[in-house]
Amino acid sequence: MIRLSILGMLLIPFILYGQNSSQLIEKPKESYAFGQIYCNFHYTLNDHYDPKAAFNFNQGIIGYKHQLAENLSGIIMYDVTRTTHIFEITDTAGNALSYNYFEGSKYTAYLKMAEIKWDISDMFIFRVGQLLNTQYLTFQDKFWGYRYVDVTYQEKFRLGMPADFGAQLDFKWKNKLVNQFSVVNGEGPFRYQDINGKFIYLNNIQYYPTEKITLKLYTDYGPAHDTGVGFADKSVISGFVGYKIDKFRIGGEYSYVFNYNYADGTDFYGFSVYTGVVLSDYFQVLGRWDHLDLKTPDSTTGTNYYILGLQYEPVKPFTTALTIRYYSEGDIPSIYASFGLKF
Repeated sequence: MIRLSILGMLLIPFILYGQNSSQLIEKPKESYAFGQIYCNFHYTLNDHYDPKAAFNFNQGIIGYKHQLAENLSGIIMYDVTRTTHIFEITDTAGNALSYNYFEGSKYTAYLKMAEIKWDISDMFIFRVGQLLNTQYLTFQDKFWGYRYVDVTYQEKFRLGMPADFGAQLDFKWKNKLVNQFSVVNGEGPFRYQDINGKFIYLNNIQYYPTEKITLKLYTDYGPAHDTGVGFADKSVISGFVGYKIDKFRIGGEYSYVFNYNYADGTDFYGFSVYTGVVLSDYFQVLGRWDHLDLKTPDSTTGTNYYILGLQYEPVKPFTTALTIRYYSEGDIPSIYASFGLKF
């Protein structure tokens, strides 16, 4: 009797499944889960830099896209990276104070993207939620194509937030023009809108004169949260030109950030040039040069960053690269072995 009861319990899920299988909704082919794992090992050729060698975890992403209808979809994505930053604590005279703290994990999962996308027509698309920034992440990142090696120049030097909460309207004209207008909180993906309730207004235009050439112009404007002395409205203007064929691509971008972090008279400006050459089914050569200037009311300082390397792709979703890098701030030459996996 006990054996029959156990057998019956084991058969119940199969009986129920057989009864309800005709009612199960099959997910469209456009619905899928995805992920990215990026890590590396570096050795620094500067005896005064610590740590001289280390294994690093750059990024871990897990996400899911679901196509609810032909013109309606949703996508959600979590990123695992460092989201905390410890500031120096000083007294009223500006002297540094010692303190104890527990920082927690340097690898925190946070909501990077949560977008509802509504294709209103062939020409208009509406997006709302947490949106990726059109400043550099939706286009230049893909054009560069080696994010597992390093992020693009504007993201590396933190010239804008990677994502933010807001709404966006895309206008598309044939395969020639895309104009994206967005309104976002301006606080980035880690914080709520502050009590002042000021937004940032963004406009991104991409023009394709031919299938091989892309011209991009991005601008944004954010009113200062504080009207006191030393604060000013922040704005950004950046341009990109790219040429891409099957086995070669080269792109260049220039950016100017006025009143960075709403500090009056503090500007960042610079450029990045990058390229990739396909040598065979397994090997590619990559190179990049970033230059950034920081201008304050008192001085101007410049920074250069170089990458030169070789990519080897033994299996299509798995990429590896050996690169030599030089960072002028601190005179830091390094050798990196990078690994990237997408699924």
